[in-house]
Amino acid sequence: MKVVALISGGKDSCYNMMQCVAAGHTIVALANLRPANHKDELDSYMYQTVGHQAIDLYAEAMDLPMYRRTIEGSSLDIGREYSQREGDEVEDLYHLLKQVKEKESVEAVSVGAILSDYQRVRVENVCSRLQLQPLAYLWRRDQESLLSEMISCGVHALLIKVAAFGLDPEKHLGKSLAEMEPHLKQLSQKYGVHICGEGGEYETFTTNCPLFKKKIVIDTMETVIHSADAFAPVGYLRFTQMHTEDKGQGPTESPLPLGTCPCQSAIDKMTEEAEYAGKTEAIQEEFTSNGDLSCQRGHEPTPAHSPRSVAGYQWITGISGARREEQEEEEEEEGESGGIRAQTEWAFTMLQAELQKGEWEMKDIVLVHLYVRDMADFKELNAIYVSHFGSSPPARVCVEAPLPVGLLLQMDCLLHAWAQAPSEGCFQTREAMHVQSLSHWAPANIGPYSQAVRVDDAVFCAGQIALVPCSMQLVAGGAALQAQLCFSHMAHVLEAVSSSLTLRHALQAHCYVTQPGHVPAVRATWQRILEHGKEDCYGEPEVHCGPLVVSVVPSLPRGAAVELHVTAVQDDPTERIFSQTTTQVPGAILSCQLVQASNGHSATLSLAVRTSSDSAEPEVVLKAISSAFQDSVKKLDRQLSPLCCRAFFKLSTAVGQQLAAGLGECLKQSCSQASPAVVLVPVRDLPDRGVLHLSCWLCV
Repeated sequence: MKVVALISGGKDSCYNMMQCVAAGHTIVALANLRPANHKDELDSYMYQTVGHQAIDLYAEAMDLPMYRRTIEGSSLDIGREYSQREGDEVEDLYHLLKQVKEKESVEAVSVGAILSDYQRVRVENVCSRLQLQPLAYLWRRDQESLLSEMISCGVHALLIKVAAFGLDPEKHLGKSLAEMEPHLKQLSQKYGVHICGEGGEYETFTTNCPLFKKKIVIDTMETVIHSADAFAPVGYLRFTQMHTEDKGQGPTESPLPLGTCPCQSAIDKMTEEAEYAGKTEAIQEEFTSNGDLSCQRGHEPTPAHSPRSVAGYQWITGISGARREEQEEEEEEEGESGGIRAQTEWAFTMLQAELQKGEWEMKDIVLVHLYVRDMADFKELNAIYVSHFGSSPPARVCVEAPLPVGLLLQMDCLLHAWAQAPSEGCFQTREAMHVQSLSHWAPANIGPYSQAVRVDDAVFCAGQIALVPCSMQLVAGGAALQAQLCFSHMAHVLEAVSSSLTLRHALQAHCYVTQPGHVPAVRATWQRILEHGKEDCYGEPEVHCGPLVVSVVPSLPRGAAVELHVTAVQDDPTERIFSQTTTQVPGAILSCQLVQASNGHSATLSLAVRTSSDSAEPEVVLKAISSAFQDSVKKLDRQLSPLCCRAFFKLSTAVGQQLAAGLGECLKQSCSQASPAVVLVPVRDLPDRGVLHLSCWLCV
């Protein structure tokens, strides 16, 4: 892609340009926002302006056109999300990039963000409005290794501002990154200083890098002490005279050494692990014949609401594109199509009506499960879906399922709104992670959804498939490699939501695969993750995660073989309440697992039904399900409401269909008035000769 690079003069914007070139993009222009009235520094949340006197030399050093604009706005909207606001300094960036796009026909923007959600969100907002792709290859990289990488790759940068304990303007201003690296590492280890300066500890100016055709030379400069604080004095350099000069006849520089793509390095390591695991693990799964699902009628969903929990959660299920017969006749008379566009529009009309019944709004939706009959409809469906959500849409899981004939999509939604204000000293948190930039961190959104939505201590994640983050292409490899990459992406998302969150905090986990043969690789990967670190922690208490519910579906987005969905809770996984029971009835075995979060706010119940013979009687099995469900809920140490029971059932078996048909009434008998909303999900197959697998979410 043709790229304009946002530059501040610092190391990060410069090194991200190098990453763009290494990824095959072409830098065609530079862009910079400068302070008004030649001020050295602005009180800005967005822009580095120290060293702006030398920015024009970048154009000469790189032999590229430079576009500059004076910052006229100020930091008006400083919230976690950003909406267009006249007079805000972000709008100066919009006008600058709009000009560059018109003049240079650029397609993407290079952004040097590493850790700042504030900057990333605002740049992504501007890029979205201009239909430009943000490229943030440094996003959430490990800062210590990143700094070393910058230095080893030939980024020559000077410290031009210091503002942290342990950094002295008189000693450290003007020193190079290479000279400062040992001291910065020491400060990071002792005091938690961000080694790349992401906490505002220091700022830099790059004088040379492999992309420069000429180097920048600072002839004269002066030190300005902004604050003479005894513990953390603040000072910066003001450049007064500078020039460019030829780099001389040194060794030929390349933008990046070969083999330094973090994505590829991680994938190579995963490939080795997958090959080793394949040789050492011989796990066999039992499956029965899939049968022909093309003409199955199944069970057409109808809208239903779960109870509204004390914590403010409610599930709405049964949203679909199905219409009543009289509506279909009207459509036929008017010549309208009953295709995916019409059904998607109708599904959202139905959803709006159901929301109004409970006095909900679209912004209250936290998580959407979307099942489509044909994944080929994904693009058309998304075009309509995106129009119904704002800048921070809910997390979403999308898979293909053998829905009833004529039904092209089925949807259910989790909603949340606090019922009351927090008590004194307590806080309420709802945050969406909606990263649209290409990076080496995790995949950018390939649709109108957020990677995760956090509500207080619960984190609802979107489904993850094995896309290579920097290219957004499906990884070239089998199910074992795809499984590892999916789990790695999910771990990165959880860590980005909260640095203490890991996959071991998962309370509910669903994994979709497209072939029965993929199940062993998925389960083995999950088991290795749960056991990781145990060998180094003798006597560590056992961690209780929710069981991994695996089902076989016809297709997944982008032709993926594996998709992972997780709901995690920020608690102590070693203190969770866990119980497991097995019940045997004629012809069937029921395995039930219950895991309650240690804070008591939520729990998950998994109940798998597998047939041991063809003589299983649905009425007997349903009665056993009711008893097992009721007994498990009684074990909870506080009153939790079962909100949603997702029932994956094997469509090609008569007993699977019969159990699904009777499940709603069965759970009503178990839970009385507090019965959960039931989502029936037809699947091609379930492991271990399974015919039904319930996954129920409970919360206060």
